[in-house]
Amino acid sequence: MKYLRLTWEDIERQCMTIAREIKRREVPFDIIVGIARGGWVPARLLSDMLDNDELHTMRVKFYTGIGEVAAKPVILHPTQIDVTGKKVLLVDDIADTGKSLSIAKKHLEERGAGDIFVVTLIKKPHSEINPDLYVAETDAWVIFPWEVRETIRLILRKAETKEEAEKELARAGLSEEELPDC
Repeated sequence: MKYLRLTWEDIERQCMTIAREIKRREVPFDIIVGIARGGWVPARLLSDMLDNDELHTMRVKFYTGIGEVAAKPVILHPTQIDVTGKKVLLVDDIADTGKSLSIAKKHLEERGAGDIFVVTLIKKPHSEINPDLYVAETDAWVIFPWEVRETIRLILRKAETKEEAEKELARAGLSEEELPDC
């Protein structure tokens, strides 16, 4: 498997690029909805960069492991606000299969949202949804800074031997030393 490990600085730079492009295009939006869990950090950063504190969330669960998905995405926590007629900036970290974004967008549409502008940091070439705005495209498994330890745990659980684990961790640019001692 090919990996792309992003740093906190990469994320901030990508969010700044998105914020500048939203301002340049004069994209109208009333609220920001971040898809939990991956979209929380980018949504919060964009809330600050775009000076809009109408930040809300919804949770969609789809991935079960590295490159492993459930049969279909499930909305675990629907958005709790009235989105009727609202212009929504829908934010997630990545459009991988696009299925989570599709179900989230459909959920907002069914609740009466007005225009929905979809933003992700990264897009995969095979995504079923094309975000309205994204910063980069890759076919690698992306490791975001907020999921480094989770990724290490998943690699360690999946590996059959210590050597296999070390090799996969090295390929991903990770090490067991990054796990907290607690």
